[in-house]
Amino acid sequence: MSIFQFKEFTIQQKNSPAKITTDATVFAASVQIPSNVRSVLEVGTGTGVLSLMLAQRFSDIKIDAVEINPIAYEEADENFENSKYTDRLKVILADFNGFKSEGKYDLIFSNPPFFQNNLQSQTNHGKNTAYHTNQLSFKSLAKGLDLNLAEKGEAHIMLPFYEMSLFEKEMKTIGFRCNKSIELRHQAESKIIRLFNVFDRGEDKQNIDKQKIIVRDENNIFHPSYINLMKDFLTIF
Repeated sequence: MSIFQFKEFTIQQKNSPAKITTDATVFAASVQIPSNVRSVLEVGTGTGVLSLMLAQRFSDIKIDAVEINPIAYEEADENFENSKYTDRLKVILADFNGFKSEGKYDLIFSNPPFFQNNLQSQTNHGKNTAYHTNQLSFKSLAKGLDLNLAEKGEAHIMLPFYEMSLFEKEMKTIGFRCNKSIELRHQAESKIIRLFNVFDRGEDKQNIDKQKIIVRDENNIFHPSYINLMKDFLTIF
């Protein structure tokens, strides 16, 4: 599907190597932004859909979105320009390795590449960049978050279960802790599809805020937790 129609905006994704996925859109719908946050950064924006969803939800924030792939950059820029939120969105063609903004961000979010040792495409280098950590390792991502995040800022990250455990170790080595974790499951008893974790600077918390989002119930009908998150975005609701 080259065009994806949301309730409030349209996504052109004909050329971008990273297409819209259920887990990514649920991630964007679940991010909670404190009322004092004004400056936000997305690392690896792809089509720009996650930044657009956050711009729809929070009218007081401005979002910079970093993208390394020139084709995805052009498509995200087009999607931003064609939206009603264009004055609060900016896409930056850059490699997050070594990226340093002029000022610190109050919040950074990312659906980063996570394939580490998988066979890569010999022809589709765009997909390799979007999904494999050879371009942005967990260590480099953690370092970039530390460099660009305000002292009391938050980092919101989406990863599979095992990969999140590896990323958490990298974050701990530079003084970050996980203070919230959301499990995304297809059904209540199925395995975890993704974790949405929130990190800030400080000592480890004994009691992490843990939540669950379930996509479908036992009858394969959309679960209320999914509907409540997505009803403002998807035209099927």
